[in-house]
Amino acid sequence: MMKTAVAVRRGTSHLLRGAPCQDSAAGTSQRPCAAVALCDGAGSREHSELAAQRLCTWAAEWLPEAFDELYALEEDDAATAILREGLAQLDALAMTRDECLCTFLAFARHEDGRWLMAHIGDGYIFAPDEVLSYPENGMYANETYFFSGPHAAEHLRVRKGFDSGATAVLLTSDGCGDSLYDQPADRPSPAVRKLCLGLGSHTEEEAREALAYNLSEVFAGRSDDDLSLALLWCAPPEPAFSTDFPGEMPERRDPE
Repeated sequence: MMKTAVAVRRGTSHLLRGAPCQDSAAGTSQRPCAAVALCDGAGSREHSELAAQRLCTWAAEWLPEAFDELYALEEDDAATAILREGLAQLDALAMTRDECLCTFLAFARHEDGRWLMAHIGDGYIFAPDEVLSYPENGMYANETYFFSGPHAAEHLRVRKGFDSGATAVLLTSDGCGDSLYDQPADRPSPAVRKLCLGLGSHTEEEAREALAYNLSEVFAGRSDDDLSLALLWCAPPEPAFSTDFPGEMPERRDPE
């Protein structure tokens, strides 16, 4: 069983100056592989939201298709392949790569337990009780690295692994991430566990509504930036129940 849910909210600061929402998130949950992606366009680039939207939509669809090939590669080689294919998508926008600056977070999980994630820039990738990937800033706290930036090949991080049971992850942009990270304890806040595991027991529609509510009623009060969250939950398929008896039935004998 696999589910995904995403939500995006335009930040107050963007509303006040008439700027578009530059965050984007997307997810797919069709067997045998589910994927989520989240991008945050650079505020200094006027149309970076177009790049964020294009990259997110592409990654959520392409990662399941390319999963087996990517997982068979070394992590550095998988990063190279993701960067090559993603840049080709951005180049199709007829914008310069400098105009396409955005962060990139993605996670894909196969129903057989294999998973793969990719991350460049700020934002977080959380498991219920663990930070899987931290933000990476530049020389200054308000700087970060971008998918189409000049140093992307050095900073796009790819990890892969295997879970024998269920996998639950939450991707966040920087607008939400700092509120969900317990810095003194170096672990996700309790809200992360609640959101991650909640998807396993609710429908995708219910989860989307819950994420949208939290962005509006909780996170919007803590940050005036654009806000985005993406959830993935995946567990091995349940074994099919069969009434067939293994082997031949013993011959029936009447009691003597």
